[in-house]
Amino acid sequence: MGELALVADIGRQSVRFGLTGGELGLEPREVRRFMTSDHPTFTSALVAYLTAVNLREERLPSVLAVAGAARGDLINLTGSRWYISLSGVEAVLRVPPRALNECAANALALTLLPASAWTPLHGPAPRAVEPGGNYVVIGTGTGLGVAALISAGDRLVPVQSEAGHMAFAATTPEERKFADFCARKGLAVDVELLLGAPGLLLAYEALSDGQKLGKPEDVTRSVGRDTAAAAAVRLWVEHLGSFAGDLAMAFGAWDGV
Repeated sequence: MGELALVADIGRQSVRFGLTGGELGLEPREVRRFMTSDHPTFTSALVAYLTAVNLREERLPSVLAVAGAARGDLINLTGSRWYISLSGVEAVLRVPPRALNECAANALALTLLPASAWTPLHGPAPRAVEPGGNYVVIGTGTGLGVAALISAGDRLVPVQSEAGHMAFAATTPEERKFADFCARKGLAVDVELLLGAPGLLLAYEALSDGQKLGKPEDVTRSVGRDTAAAAAVRLWVEHLGSFAGDLAMAFGAWDGV
């Protein structure tokens, strides 16, 4: 199965390291999480991981999936104090690393999943992701990630993007109320502001005329008894669907979002 390699999923608040390849195949193992708040730099967390798995002196190829645009030697993680220096990582691992956007990495991983792994929300029965089709991946979490998987001959090529930072297009009274509320708070009103982590709480605050809840789960749990919570969830879901449709048209992703 080839030589041992290091893989890393690098987010705004934490990084997960794992090992793949070698005699045990591609299934990740020795997976461990490190918080960005506990380490001044990414390389500090990397060295801590290598020390923990007794590989500090090994030469390791690596692939880094990063929450941001993977361009150049110095990668800025969106919304994080960490920067990733690829030359610095190479100095530690003694092999040049490969970096790509985390959503682009997720898009590539789709090719490993059978059609039975999908739960269709709309449209025809799902099919396996394969060359000949065009696809889009949307990842909602701390932020909002978007990547496409585009056919190029007999292979699929990932296309990274920062589409989450596209301007928020308010077309309904609820969307306009949300956008106006956020603008008055001095926030940059992009799609990620609603569909990312704080969005559901902001939507509730906007649609309830200033009331606040502590966690997104508090909003969803209140849907049956709180009209503002129900309106906030409806706003979030409807805008996600609208955004998915826009991305399908932008990337020609007729085969799935």
